[in-house]
Amino acid sequence: MFKRVLIRILVIFGGLLIAIVAGWYIFCTYAASWRNIEPPAFHESWNSEQRADLLAIDNALRNNAEIGGLSFFFIEEGFSPVTQWCRKHKWCTPATLLLGWRDLCMPARAALHETMRSGKGNVQLPSGIPVADFALKMHKNELLKELIRRGCNPNHAYISWLSPVEMTNGGETNLMIETFENLGLDFEKRRTADERLDLLNFMHSHGGKIDTVPNSKLAELYILLPMAEQESNDKGLSTAWALRHGFPTSDKTKQDCIFFMQKCNPELLQELRQEGLLPQYEDTATSLQAPVE
Repeated sequence: MFKRVLIRILVIFGGLLIAIVAGWYIFCTYAASWRNIEPPAFHESWNSEQRADLLAIDNALRNNAEIGGLSFFFIEEGFSPVTQWCRKHKWCTPATLLLGWRDLCMPARAALHETMRSGKGNVQLPSGIPVADFALKMHKNELLKELIRRGCNPNHAYISWLSPVEMTNGGETNLMIETFENLGLDFEKRRTADERLDLLNFMHSHGGKIDTVPNSKLAELYILLPMAEQESNDKGLSTAWALRHGFPTSDKTKQDCIFFMQKCNPELLQELRQEGLLPQYEDTATSLQAPVE
């Protein structure tokens, strides 16, 4: 009798284990099915270098699981109800990462594929993020320029995947403002000062404006970042570009500019003061950490 009961218990547990494994396999297959979609044929207007850059972005979205981590640690909006429920339960972390990766990258790949297929430069995700933002974030500078030539508006407002939404009361940004931010989706490469200034000048020549911004808190934070980063070689040049092109700075931001430029480029600070873009007073109060010399 005891032997029969034990066998039944083992059979039940074995069946449950098989069901759990099978269920997880089915879930993983569903959650990753978007990765099996192959890119479409390219529009004839894309040259070989542009095609290579578009494919590199597609491969990053498709294969870089670190992007899925954004859904767990950074991004707060744009997820399905199931993903939102999973995020509230720590034991669902593996499912959250898989579903979050799907929620983010499946529509991103769809928009990217439309760009490949149509040759258009102004394609956007349903969230409003332009495909050009991925070119910017993955340091495909020449592709970014080409997308702008093909119709992408540098002033178009959207919420980037990396925008600090709560900290800035909304997180709205645009390509001009995002150029000051250095953390790309590869999490390794950083934009040099020359690259940043080249992109800013290019976008400005194609209608990009820095004198009006979609979110003042985010913009004021981002224009200080090139000076504040410890490994930056910017020396305040990008911030000076923004000031000279009419960036609307608050008194607090002017104080922060003075603080950082005193550390990294006092000669440039003096030039900006002579141009009337920064005041003469000294102020060491700042909300950001100064670079370590």
